This record gives sequence, structure tokens and C-alpha cells, in this order.
Amino acid sequence: MCGTSLQELCSMNPNLIEFCKVTDACVNVRQIKKDAEVAAKSEYPLVLVEVFYETLCPDSKDFIIDQIYPTLQKVGGITNFSLVPYGKAKQTKEKDEYVFTCQHGAQECKGNTIQTCAIHLLAKKGSNLAISLIHCMEVSHDPSSAGPACAKDVGVDFKPIEACASGKMGNELQHVMADRTERTKPKLDWVPWIVVNGVHTEEIQQQASSDLRSLVCSTYKGPKPPGCNE
Repeated sequence: MCGTSLQELCSMNPNLIEFCKVTDACVNVRQIKKDAEVAAKSEYPLVLVEVFYETLCPDSKDFIIDQIYPTLQKVGGITNFSLVPYGKAKQTKEKDEYVFTCQHGAQECKGNTIQTCAIHLLAKKGSNLAISLIHCMEVSHDPSSAGPACAKDVGVDFKPIEACASGKMGNELQHVMADRTERTKPKLDWVPWIVVNGVHTEEIQQQASSDLRSLVCSTYKGPKPPGCNE
């Protein structure tokens, strides 16, 4: 039972939660849910944080580990994350499929597509689950091969993600990510590239890179959740 997704596990018997050693994690999950319920009743929109990144870029890895994941845990209820794994890659079309060339090589292209498929396939379960999977992958030494183990850790089936990444669906979804990246204004010239509520400026980039949680809290116009006061 401990292999169940954290969201499902936290709704189970308290004894099982303690047995699986996820008591503190479940406190965060419940707070995010509570904050989201409060935000849903508010007239104020969630803070949209778009992150354009590369799976093997050291700065991207650090941003996911040090900024995105802690922000999700503390103020995820008022934040709408949209992750775009592509970065400074290039795409060409050959016959009926797209061919991608990535800044850090073929393994990065593989990792980008796996995470793109995870984002797509886990969307109905909320972006938090995909971010948990991506965070686990980025913590690993080799994100491009960490998918199966990380999927097990967060309680999701990796087989559909793997099938997507190795097939036409993944190719088409990665093309969508490429197009989104190529349409950024101003044009992306480094990663991670951070856009908040549709706006990218040097100030936003610097604030997000140093303290994303504070930036989200200062941007959100509704009642501040407890995570903003820590």
C-alpha cells in the first residue's frame, strides 16, 4: 500500500500513514488542498508560473529542486505550475515525425519527452503529481533513466508514460512544447526561463531564482495561506 500515490495514501488510515513514514508529507498535502479550496472560493486567480527548462541543465535541476518543489509544498494551493521541458533545443521535421536536437545531447531529449508525457498523462490527477515525479527524476544522477524508479516512489504507473515517450504521442507532445518555447516573448535565451502570469522580466527571473515562494505570495492578490508567513 505504501506504493500508492501520496495524495491517495494521505486519505487512508492514520496508522498506515505512520507505517509508510509520510506523516509530515501528508501535512503538506492537506494544507495544499485546504489552500486550494480557499483559493477556489476567492475571486482572485491563482498565480501562473510557467517554467521553460531542460532536464539535464544544472540550473534547471537546481531550480526544480530548490524552488519549484518547496514552493509547491508550501503554497501550491495558490499556484498554477506549467512546466515546459524543452529549453534551447531545436526541432526539424522529417517525413511524418519531428526530430529534436538538445543542448545536452540525446539523453536530454529522452528526459524531456518522458517528462512531457508525464505532464500530459498525469494532468487529470493535478499538476502536483507530475511535479513530484519530475522532482524525483531531477534529484537523481541521471534524470533520463530515473523514470521507472521515481514513478514507483510517487505511486504512478510508468508504463503509459514510457509508451507515450517512445511513440508518436510523445513526439507530437514534444513538438507542442517546442512551439510554446519558441513563442516566448521576449524570446528565451537561457534556462530555466520563468514567466509569471504571462510576464517575463529580468526582475521576475531574479526573484524567482532566489525565492519563488515569496514571489508567488507577493503576486497573489487573495488571502495569504499559512505557507506565505513561514
